[in-house]
Amino acid sequence: MMGAMPAYLIVNYSVQNSDAFAEYQKGAGPALGIGSGTKVLVLDPDTEQLEGEGAGHQTVVLEFESKEKAKEIYESGEYQAVLSTRLNATTAHLAVLVDGFTMPS
Repeated sequence: MMGAMPAYLIVNYSVQNSDAFAEYQKGAGPALGIGSGTKVLVLDPDTEQLEGEGAGHQTVVLEFESKEKAKEIYESGEYQAVLSTRLNATTAHLAVLVDGFTMPS
């Protein structure tokens, strides 16, 4: 029996207010479970856009144990309490949640 497939939250934005964004970062790590199950795979403040329009300059990719766990954490009261700070400190917001891929054995 296969276990849960990992899931990835990909977030892209442009920081417009560094002070407010720093406040978001203080609360976001603990709220997202960074260090206790959630892994930061990418934190690129100088993202290079190759296609499309309107991407921000910063990209973050987080790994969760499953899509269900990612949604549970994202929708939690603790994270929602800090999310508005990020949204107010940034523009060109994009967040997508995708399933990972595991090779069959």
